[in-house]
Amino acid sequence: MQKELGKQGFIAISVHLLTPIDNEEGLVKAKKKAESFLARLDPSDMIHIWLDEPDELWMKKFGVNGYPAQFVFNRTNKVSKKFPPEEEDANAVESLIRRLVSEK
Repeated sequence: MQKELGKQGFIAISVHLLTPIDNEEGLVKAKKKAESFLARLDPSDMIHIWLDEPDELWMKKFGVNGYPAQFVFNRTNKVSKKFPPEEEDANAVESLIRRLVSEK
């Protein structure tokens, strides 16, 4: 979507969060696994951020109870809709993004 909608102002950002498994395996191994996964993606598709905060902190801050969660922001940088794990719906996310991008 980034390639298709980027010229219209769309920006995709992924945030990798430390999971309990990451903590068990250690930070070095967790980063290598994340980097290996991201290397398979087209690097121009999105910005990737690593967040190494405890689950409790980001869950409270973002108002979610797990991952993956998706947030769609509008052109004024406000959350237009939050899709917590239990409401994950790729079609709804894409539809909302396309509607927001088309609004000037």
